[in-house]
Amino acid sequence: MRKLLLIGGAAALIALPSAALADEPEQIDEPDPTAEAAAGTTTTDKALHAEGNGGFSYEGSGGTTVTGRGVVAVKDLSATKDLVKAATGFGTTKTSKDGLWTRYIGEGTVTLDGSSYRVRAAGHFSSDVDPTATHAALGEARAVGRGETIIKGGVPLPFWASQRVLLTSGPTMSVDLEGRGWHDRWWRAPKGSDGGKYVVVKRVVITRKVQNGHTVTRRKVVIVKRRRDWDRRTNGATWRLNGPASGGVDLTTVSGRVRVWDRSAAKDLAVTVPTGTTTTALGDGSVIYSGLRGAKVTLAGTGFRMKVRARDVEGTFTPTPGTLARSFVQGRGTIDTGTVTDFGVRKHRGVRVLLQPVAAK
Repeated sequence: MRKLLLIGGAAALIALPSAALADEPEQIDEPDPTAEAAAGTTTTDKALHAEGNGGFSYEGSGGTTVTGRGVVAVKDLSATKDLVKAATGFGTTKTSKDGLWTRYIGEGTVTLDGSSYRVRAAGHFSSDVDPTATHAALGEARAVGRGETIIKGGVPLPFWASQRVLLTSGPTMSVDLEGRGWHDRWWRAPKGSDGGKYVVVKRVVITRKVQNGHTVTRRKVVIVKRRRDWDRRTNGATWRLNGPASGGVDLTTVSGRVRVWDRSAAKDLAVTVPTGTTTTALGDGSVIYSGLRGAKVTLAGTGFRMKVRARDVEGTFTPTPGTLARSFVQGRGTIDTGTVTDFGVRKHRGVRVLLQPVAAK
């Protein structure tokens, strides 16, 4: 059984010294999708699959299919007005005079294919986004309510995790992130003093376990009295490559720690860190390189996972040509890929990235 602690619906990580990390696995700030964890759970061969009761939106290119009941609104954003729409089963259809947007009401299926459009669905639905013969699946998706989203090769993540999904392509992915962490502590100041007041905090307890071959996630909100203080010395930015990834990582500067898992059959992961870096091997086979200050770190392998937790991190991931990679970023900064420039990352809201291979010319 796996339990995660979230505050205010957002993820929280308690920074631990390297000595403590040697005793137990590093705490993670939200479900950490891995290829090996996908066995026995919902999966998809699409770039993105979303299913649930609530709201779903996607803005970008490629093909989208929405099936369910409720309201589906579509708008053509392309300069050439190349959006192809097809719908079956809906009771009411409304189209604007200029033909740019269409609203479908009732129950049915909408199929879209275009170079730039926006689709929003509200109700009970399932939705798939995937490349078509004419357009790549490149864009941003969001979901709210009750349900799950899953990117190709990953595992389902609940809507209430409030994560954006970025569908993009290579040939590289670069990040420039910074962030300061925080910690919770019991407040022990004398009663009656200005600092002796407790702060009521809502804490979300998440339990994940496998039942009959399926991963079951339960969410419970509890209220505790704590004092939350920001600690500028701890690490607040996260960059993960969920595995197994294949290729090379060049961290030009990192102030924090790097954790790696070698999932390759040949165990060919090569890591280069500055001399004197603290190295801690954990029981799950991962290795943590901690105490890094403005350091340069490189990784290369055919099947690995990486998690960087730092106050500042700049680096580039170059996947092996033809391979797909999944990533997660959180903090303050930007993402750059072959199709996205200066994509903004927020401090308390994570972004899942599906880095698809560059289409052959």
